[in-house]
Amino acid sequence: MDREMYKKDRQMNREEAEKLFAQGNHGILAVNGDNGYPYAVPVNYVYENGKIYIHSAKYGYKIDAIQKNDKVCFTAILNTRIEQKMVTAAYQSVVATGKIRLIEDETEKRAHLEQFIYKLTPDFIEGGMKFLNGAIGKTALLCIDVEELKGKQNMGTSFDV
Repeated sequence: MDREMYKKDRQMNREEAEKLFAQGNHGILAVNGDNGYPYAVPVNYVYENGKIYIHSAKYGYKIDAIQKNDKVCFTAILNTRIEQKMVTAAYQSVVATGKIRLIEDETEKRAHLEQFIYKLTPDFIEGGMKFLNGAIGKTALLCIDVEELKGKQNMGTSFDV
């Protein structure tokens, strides 16, 4: 894809974008849906080593769409606030494109699903692991192999990356 960003002065370098992206936990997965329509769904994610991991039910529209076409886009807005006096928004966001696949290996699947517990429920690790043990059989783990990742921020923002 590698399209040039229109407002280049707002583009973050790759290292800043990856660091910011790894801190987040919610984003929007966009897939190619039925009849040429895009389908975008909010999901939790974990970002590690150039890969985005998403947990999912094993069946449904998202899974059907992925099986037909593995090219996806993932977007996360990580910091935002309205600057009323400037009639604009201050923000930091990341957009990633790549190919998505289902993780079939049970050991790999468990290891990455455990990362969701550590990241999203750090005060509930034991309970989270019990939940995972009961849910792992009906849970799918998706992995996006990121091909392109771009971060963007409104100039003048003072968010810490």
